[in-house]
Amino acid sequence: MKRSIAVFLVASALIAPALSPAPVSAQQPPAAAAPAAAFDVLRPLIGRTWRGQAVGQAGVEDVARWDWALGGHAVRVVHAVNGGVYGGETLIFLDKDTGELVFHYFTTGGFHTTGTMKPSPSGGIDIEETVHGVDTIETLRSTATIGDDGVYRTRSVKVTDGGTETFGGFDYRPDPGSFVVLPWLAGAEPEARVGVLRLERRIVANPGEAGQDAAAYLKVTNPGASEDRLLSVSCSCADKVELHRIDRGGPRPDMVIDAEWAAPPGEGLEVRPGSPLHLMLMNFDPAKAVGGRVTLDLLFRDAGQVSADFALASDSRAGWTAFGQE
Repeated sequence: MKRSIAVFLVASALIAPALSPAPVSAQQPPAAAAPAAAFDVLRPLIGRTWRGQAVGQAGVEDVARWDWALGGHAVRVVHAVNGGVYGGETLIFLDKDTGELVFHYFTTGGFHTTGTMKPSPSGGIDIEETVHGVDTIETLRSTATIGDDGVYRTRSVKVTDGGTETFGGFDYRPDPGSFVVLPWLAGAEPEARVGVLRLERRIVANPGEAGQDAAAYLKVTNPGASEDRLLSVSCSCADKVELHRIDRGGPRPDMVIDAEWAAPPGEGLEVRPGSPLHLMLMNFDPAKAVGGRVTLDLLFRDAGQVSADFALASDSRAGWTAFGQE
């Protein structure tokens, strides 16, 4: 037996063929929400984070978060593929004229889609979707069901002149420890400044469970005329934060704890995945995150102290690259 359920899946289906391998209890809407029956098919998804594996695409996964929006009059879905390589946001709404669920999906890939959701004879949901901004795809038809095993499965076909052809799908499972990391464009990340310094590309490599150490990264831009120095970092999400540097000058790499790091004028400080530097959050607890972000307090010698949100990323390299610049 399958429970009736809907899912918005073109987000992942459109991007999955082009990717290569690289990150609760259900909410209840407010009493004044839209008619309950209109959203019943979505309720098993809402208030949860789901991690999906692509069908036939090894190493491609999608993390999607479902929540009520507009005070319960709509449903919002935010998702990201492979730790932030690609993502999108959907708003699902009840069309009072037709009684159907309609949606509009916006993506970081430069296209958007519109469509409808209807109950299917098989007990799932049929999704008809028009794609705007992709020359090779005009219409997608998808089905979604959730089985007794708790897995919700999406399957999609592309409509062609000669009929349809298989387009892909995902198998999703609840994963409350995952977070959606969207690919920020340069300059679009929530601003964090202290003095003349700008703190950008702020991410924490999420280990997925408490009690492990986690590496954090950021870029500090210093447009000033003099050098500043990062003296210390702290977070309520960890026992302590150390400034780590990998020293490769000896016969084998050695981890060094630095007392401070310089942010030279015109250059700044870049602590990026793959570089010798990283902030190490000792005994990190991802449960302290709010909305997929944790707050770190950074103290600079001249600029002073600043609190900045860092996004959790299941893949730090993909999360760094997702900011839209190298």
